[in-house]
Amino acid sequence: MLKFIVKHPISVFLAVLLHVTLITLFSIKWLDQPETIKISSDGEANQEIKQITQLEPMKTFTVDASQVKAQLEKIKAEQDAKLLEQKNLKAQTAEERQRLQELKKKQQAEKAKAEKAKLLAEEQKRKADAQRKKTEEQKRLARIEKQKADAERKKAQQAQKAALDAEKKTKEAKQKAALAEKQRQAEEQKKQELQKELAQKAEEKKALEKAALEAKKKKEQEQAAADLQRQLDEEAAQQREAQKRKQMLTLKETYISSITAKVKDNWRTPARISPDAQCDLNITQSPSGNITSVKVLNCNKFASKQFKEAAEKAVYRAEPLPAPPVKELFEREITFQFKP
Repeated sequence: MLKFIVKHPISVFLAVLLHVTLITLFSIKWLDQPETIKISSDGEANQEIKQITQLEPMKTFTVDASQVKAQLEKIKAEQDAKLLEQKNLKAQTAEERQRLQELKKKQQAEKAKAEKAKLLAEEQKRKADAQRKKTEEQKRLARIEKQKADAERKKAQQAQKAALDAEKKTKEAKQKAALAEKQRQAEEQKKQELQKELAQKAEEKKALEKAALEAKKKKEQEQAAADLQRQLDEEAAQQREAQKRKQMLTLKETYISSITAKVKDNWRTPARISPDAQCDLNITQSPSGNITSVKVLNCNKFASKQFKEAAEKAVYRAEPLPAPPVKELFEREITFQFKP
């Protein structure tokens, strides 16, 4: 409703004024007969108001003209503001339209300029293509002329070459005949020399075979002598090794006997020990003869617990153990048989 009032303020004003007039007329009973009043406003259809007489008296009311005026002024102010806004919008629209027209003109000018440049480029390309075709045609004609000249020159060269080849063949035939004769003589001489050489080589071969046979016999004799000497050397080395092993075994037995003797020297006979008791003593020692462990193994039925403990103590009392006669005989772990 408010939008309609803002859009059509004059029509609203006339409508309000008309209604006030009608109400006033109804209140004073203007006519006794019904009457139809037609009212038209700007941009609106005709309105019909029918007054019926003989109605009950209508209540009257007073319209404050100041309020109507204030409302109309307010509507007019809003209308003026709207008109100003429309005017500004219209001005902006005109400016935008002008700017768009100028932009369109500029684009059209640039388009025309581009079209002109395109046409100029196409014309230049057409001229260049025509010049290129003309140049290519000239080159093609020049090639044809050159091919003709080359063909004539080649034909003359071939004729000259054919004459030279015929002369060369005649000369070569003579040279070949002379060479063949010379080669025949050379081959004959070479054949005679080869026969002499073969005879000489046959003699040399016999001499070489004889020398090779003698050398082979000599080499076999030298090889047999070397094999015999090597066999003698191996037997001597084996004998020396066996003798060394025997000596080392004797020294090792002496070494073990010395350890056994020292342990027996430190033996303290406890009571009730069978003279038939016997055990193997496993000793672990350091290079200096210090004992790190003692194990009593493989005892017979006569070896009691007291015997085993006494044997172990005897080993520890024998520390340090005797050193081996040579370093090669040293063993970190030694096992020997012990009995009292």
